[in-house]
Amino acid sequence: RLGYLVKDSTTGRSYDMPWPWGGNCGVVDFTIPEVADWWGAYQQKPIDDGIAGFWTDMGEPAWSNEEQTERLVMKHHLGMHDEIHNVYGLTWDKVVKEQFEKRNPDLRVFQMTRAAYAGLQRYTFGWTGDCGNGDDVLQGWGQMANQIPVLLSAGLGVIPFVACDISGYCGDIENYPAMAELYTRWVQLGAFNPLSRIHHEGDVAVEPWLFGEEAEKNVKAAIEMKYRLLPYIYTYAREAYETGLPIMRPMFMEYPADLETVSTDVQFMFGSELLVAPVVKKGATNKNVYLPEGIWIDYNDKRTEYSGEQWTTANAPLNTIPMFVRKGSIIPQMPVMNYTDEKAVYPITFEVFPAAVGGETSFSLYEDAGTDLGYQRGEFMRTPVSCRTTEKGYVLEVGEKMGEKYALPGERNLMFCIYTGQMPKEALIDGQKVRKMKAEKLNEGMETEFKVTAWCPDKKQNLCMLRLPDDGVKHTIEFIY
Repeated sequence: RLGYLVKDSTTGRSYDMPWPWGGNCGVVDFTIPEVADWWGAYQQKPIDDGIAGFWTDMGEPAWSNEEQTERLVMKHHLGMHDEIHNVYGLTWDKVVKEQFEKRNPDLRVFQMTRAAYAGLQRYTFGWTGDCGNGDDVLQGWGQMANQIPVLLSAGLGVIPFVACDISGYCGDIENYPAMAELYTRWVQLGAFNPLSRIHHEGDVAVEPWLFGEEAEKNVKAAIEMKYRLLPYIYTYAREAYETGLPIMRPMFMEYPADLETVSTDVQFMFGSELLVAPVVKKGATNKNVYLPEGIWIDYNDKRTEYSGEQWTTANAPLNTIPMFVRKGSIIPQMPVMNYTDEKAVYPITFEVFPAAVGGETSFSLYEDAGTDLGYQRGEFMRTPVSCRTTEKGYVLEVGEKMGEKYALPGERNLMFCIYTGQMPKEALIDGQKVRKMKAEKLNEGMETEFKVTAWCPDKKQNLCMLRLPDDGVKHTIEFIY
């Protein structure tokens, strides 16, 4: 009645589209300017009922006779379908985001899309579509392996936030124990998608516990690892917002002068500090990994070092994701939670892998409120941390917090874990000696007690720990051999 549906150029009436599941339907013409508010009013109804976001699926638009050309008779307000096919999905995504923000001021939209075009990162994030083996789900190893170059390509195309259907989506899972290995490796790869989603088609359930106790344990470990890394990931998410640089990065993006990095697409950098090489072959218990220049530390044991500019074979049983951290790195972590904002305030742990003598490493932790649009108005906070290695030990600096428009909603502690080959004998904060404390005592009350400053040399783990209340001011900590 309003003329808001795409027309059939052969009849002049609304185009009659054979929808794959729900019968015939019309296609909303998002290229008509007036459609935006009309759609936004309908879109708001589920939001008012508690929905937090949208999944704009099948926006090609998709229908059951995809091999036929009859869609070319579709006439949109801006032109025939063959002219604006890519514009259609992008315009839908634009309308969803703009209408959400218009009707829900200062809230972030959650929007995921399958069809769009260059510029989609302004409105939504993408996923890679149906990526399993529809003929035999158990044979989906090749499709899973192919997700690495697909996800990396998306990042190079200025789509920094991207995901895949963990488990592959396609194919009926009839034998869950037989699928357990592939499912586990899917989750281990998917944990490094900037957004992680376990999803399968139809009524095929993919909860971890369906695949057996071992799979559940290994999958839980991969998911918890991602939760611990969220401060690191969120900091790189801010960088992606500011610069377009992806979080998942092909090796050559970080090491462009190393020709060996150009020829591998079975591993990637996760930010600048972490190298990840997921196992994507059936039955494999090791993985060939290329390490670029520098010294690399096995992130799973935090102590084994490898020289760079060479291939190495990493041990990779089913409970292990081959991961390496560059020597001279700082990795911020948070406690494992049931969901990201379960706790308003929580301790931050900085894992420090010191550079060689004379070298320095740094990281600037980014934080904001997490749900509003204040990050666009400068409402965020950064905590700079650096560590300099000297002949006498380490000099750790916690910089003054940067950002006047955002503050933490409560007190918290900082924990610094320095992985060192030589254990310091004493620690000083701003020139004052710090008392020693046993490790178990050091970790007590991390979320409730904010007056304790102490350190612990743990020779068994080659680990030096220091606990410090986060008071927002600059501190210089010296660890002396």
